[in-house]
Parts: sequence; structure tokens; C-alpha cells
Amino acid sequence: MKKIFLLLIIILVSESITKAQQRFEVFVSKASDTKVRIEWKNPYGDSVVQLDVQRSWDSVKNFKTIFVPLSPELPQNGYIDETGGYNTQYYRVFYVLANGSFFFTKAIKTKTGSDFTNEITEEEASDKNFLITIHDDDTVIATLSYESYKRFRDSIVNYTRDTLYSLTDADVLIRYYNNDIRWIPSTHIFTNTDGYVQIFLADALQKNYRLRFFDENHKQLFSIQHITETQLLLDKTDFMHSGWFYFELFEDNKLKERNKFYIPKDF
Repeated sequence: MKKIFLLLIIILVSESITKAQQRFEVFVSKASDTKVRIEWKNPYGDSVVQLDVQRSWDSVKNFKTIFVPLSPELPQNGYIDETGGYNTQYYRVFYVLANGSFFFTKAIKTKTGSDFTNEITEEEASDKNFLITIHDDDTVIATLSYESYKRFRDSIVNYTRDTLYSLTDADVLIRYYNNDIRWIPSTHIFTNTDGYVQIFLADALQKNYRLRFFDENHKQLFSIQHITETQLLLDKTDFMHSGWFYFELFEDNKLKERNKFYIPKDF
């Protein structure tokens, strides 16, 4: 009886692990000749308390953690491996749930080919109810019919330098072109004459603002969830080194501004 009971437990645990890994989706593709994009969808939300992106030269052993996001609970996120670019590399995600259980997703080999791949079948395209969701990181920009999406895609390809990436057959990620030559400093977040980061939001008391800061590789550093003062001054040491830093300013959970600022080398 004990053996049967243990066997049933093993089967149930194995099934639960398999289901968890199937639901946690990971996408790997080449961003350029030397960069690899790893993106994932987290169906567990706040239950995920730790998340590590891991890389190996094979699909079985020698995996090493290369990135740990500050907000593992986000429903969708990603990372650019700038030391990638080799077709023989494999990636997986290790994540821990609040109840203490942990999982490894299936190891995925780097994909080759173009950045954007249309995985939609003709049968799906002919379905008027088939919708495509456009994402900007964890923000949904629009949900379009396939015909509307084709017009949107053609406009992006023909009239901008932005890039579209296929996450699934019904989800597309947009990445905006970063043109440093045309950079215009923000009037809300900027460095003052002393090199400190100044936040100026005249209507902060009336509106709900939040901020996310990123380093030069677009890795998230920290966030301010609710800004309740019209003027704030951030210490230079919060950013640990000089150089360019990026930010995203949200107003009532809608992206208001995406820009950057420079911290001089003399601090």
C-alpha cells in the first residue's frame, strides 16, 4: 500500500510540474548577429518570488544564471543577452513560487532567421474573430483584427525604424528605435547642474505617477510606484555609475514618456 501511495504522489507531482512548465512560456530568438532575446510570459503573477534566466552550451548541464529581474512577478518581460549570437547556446528560466516550489522551463536553442516571423495560418487569418495583441513590454498598446494588424505592420515597416517581434501567433512585441542623434531631454526627469537626477511633476498631487529606471543595457534598476511630491531629487549613488540611463514614466498606468538622461563621469 505504501508503494502504491508513493507512486500516486510521484505521478501527481510530475503532472503538476509538467503543467506548470507548459503554462510558463519562454521565447528565444536572435536580436542581431551578436545578441539573443529571451522573453517569457508568467501566468502566476505575484506568486513568482524569484526568476533567473540561465544559459548553457548544451541542453542538459552547465547552466549559469545570466540575469535576475527585479520584478519577477511581471506577467511579461524579457532580456537581451549581448554576449550571445551563437546558434549552439540554450536558454531556460528557473522560477520559484511563493509556496516554495521551484521549476525549470524546457531548454530552448537560439532561433535563427529574421527578427519578425509571421506564424499566423491562412485559416486563422480568415477568421474575423482572430485578434492580435500589440505589446510594449508589460503594456498592451492595442488589440487588432488581422486585416488591421497587416496595415499597422506595413506602416511600422515602411515608415518607421521600429521593430516588431512575434511572441506567439496572436501576440506581437514592438521595440522602438532608439535614435540618439534626435534625442530631446525630458522636462520631467533630467540631471541638474550638480549631476543629480531631478524629478519634476507639477500635478503629482492630482495624478497617479510611477517611474521605472533602466541601465544602458535596458536592465531594470528600480522603480518608484507612487510619486506624491511635485519635485524629487535622486542621489547619484542610486545609479552606481556614470553614463546613460533610461526611464519610463507612467500616468494612471499608461505610458506617458520614455526617455533617458546622462549622469556625468565626475561623481
